[in-house]
Amino acid sequence: MIIRLLIILACVVVFINGCNSVISQNFGTHKLRTYSIEDVLKNGLGDADFVEIENAWLPGDFVYKAAKNPKNPGVIIYPVLSREQLAQRDSGLQVEPAAIAWTMNFPSQCVDAGNCIKRGPVSLRGVVRQLPKDRRAAGLLREKGYRISDTAFRIEHGRAPLAWYWNVLMMLGAVALAIGIEAYGQGKNRKIQNR
Repeated sequence: MIIRLLIILACVVVFINGCNSVISQNFGTHKLRTYSIEDVLKNGLGDADFVEIENAWLPGDFVYKAAKNPKNPGVIIYPVLSREQLAQRDSGLQVEPAAIAWTMNFPSQCVDAGNCIKRGPVSLRGVVRQLPKDRRAAGLLREKGYRISDTAFRIEHGRAPLAWYWNVLMMLGAVALAIGIEAYGQGKNRKIQNR
C-alpha cells in the first residue's frame, strides 16, 4: 500500500514537472531570450533560463576541472567578455566578466594543447545554471587575471532545455503508470474480497 502511494506520488511530481516545463518553454523562463553582452553587463539576465548572448567575445582563456568521479566528464570554464573588456584585458587591465560559460562537450586532447577555446567573437547560446558541485572551479580564472564575482552568470554553452515532446511523453508516461498501479491495486483488492 505504501509503495503504491509513493509510486503514485512520484508520478504526480513527474507530471507536474513536465507540465511546468512545457508551459515555461512557450510562455516562461525556458523560452529563448536574446541579449547583447552590453545588456548583460548593464542589466543582467533577469529570470531567463535559456539565453543567447550576442556580440560576446572569448579571450581564449579557460580552466579545466575534472570530476571527482572518473566516470563523469570534466568541464572547461571560460570568461565571456564584451569587446571593450577584451581591449582592456589586452592592455593588461583586470576585467570582471558578467558571464562565465562552461561545457562538458570538448575534445580531451585540447586541454593539454591549451586550445579548447578559440579567441574571437561568439554568439553564446545555452542554459543559465550552476556547474555541477564537484566541478565548480570558476574561481581558478582569478589566477588568469580575472575578477570573478559571485553574481556572474554561469551558462552551460550549447545546452538547450528538454524538448517539449519529451516533457509531454514524461507527463503521459506518469499518468499511464499511476493509472496502471492504481488499477493493479484495485484488482488485487477485489480478488481478496471475493475469497
